[in-house]
Amino acid sequence: MLSNFNQATRFDEFMRFALYDPHHGYYARGEQIFGREGDFVTAPELSPLFGQTMGKALREVLVRCGGIVYEFGAGTGQLACDVLRTAGDLITQYNIVDLSGGLKDLQRANLIALHGPAIEHKVKWLSELPDEIHGIVLGNEVLDATPVRRFKWQDNCPLEAWVQNVNDTLRFVWKPADPVFATAVQKLQESSGPWPEGYESEIAEQSTAWVSTITERLNGIALMIDYGFHEAMYYHPTRTQGTLRATSRHTAHDDFLVKVGEQDLTAHVNFSAVYHALSSCGGELEGYCHQGEFLLAHGILDLAQQQPEFTHPTRGALMRQNLNTLLNEADMGEAFKVICWSKGTDAQGTALSQAFLDKDRSGDL
Repeated sequence: MLSNFNQATRFDEFMRFALYDPHHGYYARGEQIFGREGDFVTAPELSPLFGQTMGKALREVLVRCGGIVYEFGAGTGQLACDVLRTAGDLITQYNIVDLSGGLKDLQRANLIALHGPAIEHKVKWLSELPDEIHGIVLGNEVLDATPVRRFKWQDNCPLEAWVQNVNDTLRFVWKPADPVFATAVQKLQESSGPWPEGYESEIAEQSTAWVSTITERLNGIALMIDYGFHEAMYYHPTRTQGTLRATSRHTAHDDFLVKVGEQDLTAHVNFSAVYHALSSCGGELEGYCHQGEFLLAHGILDLAQQQPEFTHPTRGALMRQNLNTLLNEADMGEAFKVICWSKGTDAQGTALSQAFLDKDRSGDL
């Protein structure tokens, strides 16, 4: 595998290989990467109340969008299971867009286990991005998993990270940034700096390109949940090592070039860049807020109290512990953000729109 990098390879191409190569990539490992026995736990796996609350939030806009959902980055299928539980009566078709298809069997099994075999008449798997997207686009932890370009600020100009195999060990090689990338970095430095010597961070070109493509093809509403910051926080001078991280067995670290294909690589989302990408393609921002604020506004606590196990001495305690993780400002509640935009259809006057009006943080973008 290391021979793939005998010639210097730009870091975003290395990251694409490490995550998505069909034979050696991290996501080719399938279901073993998820859950407490894997490398990380996402919000849908942490508590079914997350997806149920999302389904509740989408009920009114589903009517405006023909009852059609497109979920990206569906993982184990847990989010689909739970959204269908609270909004399934309004969903005419639930599309799981999975370009690799590696988790389709697991997703199908989980959906059938919860909803029965008849659910297959409502759920479709798509292996490519549709040319036109009429409906609701939904994604949890999608944008953070796109490859990024890594830079270093040195001698008042940017260098870019490349990766090369040197004596059977992968190492970073820093090269002068090409003119277009250098200009992008310099603009960030001018607006967010001054940066100290050796400052490192990343730009997620592929993430914003994906947002642009989705928005160009969208006739409906997009709702994305992920961890990240607005631009001023993302490139703050004190964040000297950026946000890139590797994760293995629930432990995050910064040794990005080891165990290629056996550890996750992610970077936080620059939500200001997401906003500029969707706006440039005719999208209208519906709202932006913290995950905890969004879930509370849509009644996650009421849903929890309706569960039979809520008052159970042990299962109830675990439920409340997981809820705290989803909502607490010191945990996922503030680290994760919810961003919603529309094109051709809006959410005005719905419960979704009202929640953003109460806790909207769009001014940060």
